[in-house]
Amino acid sequence: MRPLLSCAEASALDLGVQRRAQLPPAILMEDASVRLWDALEPIAAALGAGAAGTLTALCGSGNNAGDALAVLRHARFAGLNDMAVILGKSAPGELAMTQLSYLRALGIPVLSWEAEPDSCRALLGRSLLLVDGIAGTGLHGPLREPLASLLWAAIDSGSPVAAVDIPSGLSDDFSAGLSLLPARWTLAIEPRKAGLYFPAVRPACGEIVGVGGVFPVGEPAKTGFELLEPDDLRRLVARPAPSAYKGSRGRLAVFAGSVGATGAAAMCSRASLAAGAGLVALFVSAEILPILSSKLDAVMVKPAPSAPGAIEVERWDALLAGPGWGRSGDNKATLAGLLSTGLPAVLDADAIALYGALASEGFVARGPLILTPHPGELSLLGGMPAEEALANPAKLLPPLASHLAATIVFKSHCTWIAAPDGRMSVWDGMESGLGTAGSGDVLAGIAAGLLAGASVERAGAGERSYDAARAAVIAHGLSGRRARAKRGWFQAPDLIEEAALILGAPGETAP
Repeated sequence: MRPLLSCAEASALDLGVQRRAQLPPAILMEDASVRLWDALEPIAAALGAGAAGTLTALCGSGNNAGDALAVLRHARFAGLNDMAVILGKSAPGELAMTQLSYLRALGIPVLSWEAEPDSCRALLGRSLLLVDGIAGTGLHGPLREPLASLLWAAIDSGSPVAAVDIPSGLSDDFSAGLSLLPARWTLAIEPRKAGLYFPAVRPACGEIVGVGGVFPVGEPAKTGFELLEPDDLRRLVARPAPSAYKGSRGRLAVFAGSVGATGAAAMCSRASLAAGAGLVALFVSAEILPILSSKLDAVMVKPAPSAPGAIEVERWDALLAGPGWGRSGDNKATLAGLLSTGLPAVLDADAIALYGALASEGFVARGPLILTPHPGELSLLGGMPAEEALANPAKLLPPLASHLAATIVFKSHCTWIAAPDGRMSVWDGMESGLGTAGSGDVLAGIAAGLLAGASVERAGAGERSYDAARAAVIAHGLSGRRARAKRGWFQAPDLIEEAALILGAPGETAP
């Protein structure tokens, strides 16, 4: 798991290293610029920027401007000659001004956005690559003039952009409607900033290129964020003993499906088996009992209990409710009964909406919960506009997870997972193949199957839920990548086979 920092934490890390190592900020800037140029050089070479066309640095007044200017100096020393600078402000900060003096001494043209906007626009249009140093981690709120208009001029130029650390406009308090300068590449200084993975921001970051070696390895940094990576699955998934049998691998009770939505019930049930659950029972209404009985052979299909929550608690290790279930009053009462048993549970789709209604009435589940909402469901659950959650889940998810005492899996092209204790993880999915009907049902089934098995294998209910949620998101994401590579556009049931191979491979978990 790769640590991620907020912008404020990144600033504190920078100052802490300066203080502990007694380093002036100019030394850290020099170290950063060398590493940034190492990352940028192959990009510039591929485009011909600096040789066959102009490599242009866009500069505000902060340290990102100094980094961008220092990168141009390294480019000149590497033999590139066609370069220029656009200053967004006539008076940049002290470190940036020092770097600017070096470039002027080397004869690199420097234009002022405030004094000569037409010449700057012409330069933007003929540039083969723009190095974005307009604003960095010190930004608060929206970008202001004159930098805001420089940002829009850069966008209008259509020239490709490489952002220094983060795209200009991004901050800890980023919200829907604020402007960003979209980058084709983001040269992200490690530890990376969590905001790069805000779902609304992620497309504007392009290819995220990690830039290490700027801060000392192991330097302490206060962070509640982490980026999930494929190899993390090995640590998160508990292997059953060779002597395991169906009862010891996890027993799951599923409440899903309705007339016209039997596929959701079938997929989530089958996915829970692919995640390793040893025994799965699907409880359904009388109307769809024959349909699902004929569809499923490895899943026991049973009539829904006549009384709300009337299941034999001792027979089950976890619950799954919601896929294709409907939002009737009977299901609301059934859900309240199920969550009163104390069994760990995964709630998806209709069960999320029903639980939101129960929570608003003061109901509290007795056992640990995993909720798997998409943006619309999260909006209903937390009373927040979906666009705000997509723009800044780091701000909105932790209080909701704490209030609901639930691990929340916020599904999107970048999936955010928030634990009730404030920890957050993110999976950089960016796989459009997963945007297919039933994909969420499969994710819910994987999470429930893992939770049922973890309930048998491990102690610590809260940690089990967070581990199961993170493992499910990784396995689901990897399944999508594999299915896309093999089949092109795929259907949700194809994910189940891939998940079984990933999670059930003998020995180590296959990444």
